[in-house]
Amino acid sequence: MTPVQLALTGLELKDQGIASVSRHRWVDDARLAAEALFVSKIEYWWTDRTITSDELHLVMETPPHPNCYGAIFKDKRFVWTGDWVQSKRPEAHARMIRVWRLA
Repeated sequence: MTPVQLALTGLELKDQGIASVSRHRWVDDARLAAEALFVSKIEYWWTDRTITSDELHLVMETPPHPNCYGAIFKDKRFVWTGDWVQSKRPEAHARMIRVWRLA
């Protein structure tokens, strides 16, 4: 196998994993929570009209599988801004996370 084939296989496995956890009700609830956070930011005239997974960690219960967080923004309602921020959650070990907005 070439490195390109391995990368494609890895991407396929990632997509399959996201698809499998996307079926959990928890992911639907998290998407609704994300939309509600956006709406509240608009209603209260917040200048920051973006969201990260850190904000959802504050309002959501523990998911049935840790990979559920990866599935939340794999939805046409959300668009990646192109920005990254460092997670503020200690358990995230300062990893970079994407910044999202409503489509």
